[in-house]
Amino acid sequence: MRLILTLMAAGAAFSIPAAAARMLTLEEAQALAAQNNRGLKLARLKIEEVAHKHEGARADYYPKAFGNANYLYFNQKIGTTVTGNELGLGFLPPPYPSIPVPLNLVKQNLFLGSVTVAQPLTQMLKVKQGVRVASSERDIATAESAKSEDDVRYAVEQVYYGLLVAQHQRVAAEAKVSAAEEQLKDAQNAVETGNALKVASLGRRAALLEARQNFQSVADLEADYTDALNVLIGLPPNTELAVAEPQRPDVHLKPVEDVVHQALERSPEVREARANIEKARAGVHAAQADYIPDITAVVEYFHQDGVPTLPGNFGAIGATANYTLFDFGKRRDMVRERRSQLAEAEENLKRVEDTVGQEVRKSVRNVERSLQMVNVAREALELRQESERLTKDQFELGLALKSAYAESTASRISAEVDLLRAEAGWRLELAALRRQTGQL
Repeated sequence: MRLILTLMAAGAAFSIPAAAARMLTLEEAQALAAQNNRGLKLARLKIEEVAHKHEGARADYYPKAFGNANYLYFNQKIGTTVTGNELGLGFLPPPYPSIPVPLNLVKQNLFLGSVTVAQPLTQMLKVKQGVRVASSERDIATAESAKSEDDVRYAVEQVYYGLLVAQHQRVAAEAKVSAAEEQLKDAQNAVETGNALKVASLGRRAALLEARQNFQSVADLEADYTDALNVLIGLPPNTELAVAEPQRPDVHLKPVEDVVHQALERSPEVREARANIEKARAGVHAAQADYIPDITAVVEYFHQDGVPTLPGNFGAIGATANYTLFDFGKRRDMVRERRSQLAEAEENLKRVEDTVGQEVRKSVRNVERSLQMVNVAREALELRQESERLTKDQFELGLALKSAYAESTASRISAEVDLLRAEAGWRLELAALRRQTGQL
């Protein structure tokens, strides 16, 4: 009875289906990556950061209000002594004109508070350049975010096709293991019947071990690609994925120079380089504005309690000016430094444009070359399919061994994998080109 229960439990365990793998298309994977990828989240937060910085720079255009309060307690009374003549009592007979009179000019407890509203005037030139710098930094962050999105989409496509090829490689490896097992059986039968030496059986056993080793390597590679794809798209690392070959894209390549021009207009690297030029140009104007005096219009309101000769509340309107007369050439060197930065930014733009053009032309060549590899792999597959068909006919007629048929099937599956690998390579080269031209 115990044995029966054990067998029933074992049978129940084997009858439980394994967890189904999640079906995933390339479009779904890229959408999940755009939503969950941590690198993209950081890039978007950077855009928010520089956007707030831009708004903060714009706030310097408007007046600012300052409050100030002071309370002082003096250790002795602050006053002065005057005579009658100084008080205007000289018309009185003596001794009044010579009588000293003590006066407290400031109370021993003094409070003075003020509110000042200041509007920058000449500083507007510097503020304008600060806003331009912040705007350029926002454009740079936007370009970097766009580049990150392109990189993630392309990385997802790379890993997706890597997983797709690895899954087919696993099927091909399984077929090779099956073929090796059949060949080992044939070799063992030949040894037992005396038609072959034992060394033939040993060779087939070694081939079987190599096939199993290759199968394990492919299985490990599939697991690595699965884990990498899960990380990219934000799924749990242990999620099993089942990917399918996407629909073949329809390709119509434009002339190379048109493709290069389109890439230069769209490239995030070029946009970032141009934004750096604007930032450097604003830095030059800001350094030149240091030669202009800082003039600020002010409106002030005071409240005081401690000076009897002054009213308790009073106001004032006016302007303040500040200018550095001599700084040992610091402003001059600052202007020269900013001009050097501008020259560097302009030269960097030319370098980036040359690099983008070179990469685009290379991508066009890679697309054309990889398409030729696809055609070669397709022809090889057709030959393998025909060989399998002939071997199958011979096996059904008893003219070929089962191991030969299994080997031809494994070769056909391997040719299918080679075609898929070539197709994936072509699609990735095409994706790289579309990424450069903004057609992803």
